[in-house]
Amino acid sequence: MATLQGANKTIIDAITPSTVLTPGKMGGNVRCMVDTYTGLGTESANDTIEMGTDLPKGATILNVILRMNATGTTAHVGDAEDPNRYIDTGADNTTTLSNDLYTTGVGYEITDVEATSPYDSQILVTILTGAVTAAGTIDLIVLYTAE
Repeated sequence: MATLQGANKTIIDAITPSTVLTPGKMGGNVRCMVDTYTGLGTESANDTIEMGTDLPKGATILNVILRMNATGTTAHVGDAEDPNRYIDTGADNTTTLSNDLYTTGVGYEITDVEATSPYDSQILVTILTGAVTAAGTIDLIVLYTAE
């Protein structure tokens, strides 16, 4: 039986100054960002909702959870660079994890800050269809590592 190693385990076993892993890849602290948007009933396609605060440069995304209690609405979760980086077409009355529908955002490292345009540090929910039911909610949880 062979013993095999993942990419980061290989680096750890033969680390050099040029291959040191960022804390987001090994040994980082897991953090969360939680935000809720309450619908007005007047939202329309292509409206964007900024959720939480800008994530720090170097943060690595572990998971994104979207819960929509907003009948008739679908939405992407991403950022200004890639509107569906984390979730592609989350549907109303569901809870969707980033790894359920769209996995390109899992393990994504934040590279830009607000001073650049477009930037990837602000998580956005983009309405695709329908208004958010008045008093309906969109809840977002982002788990990430950062130092």
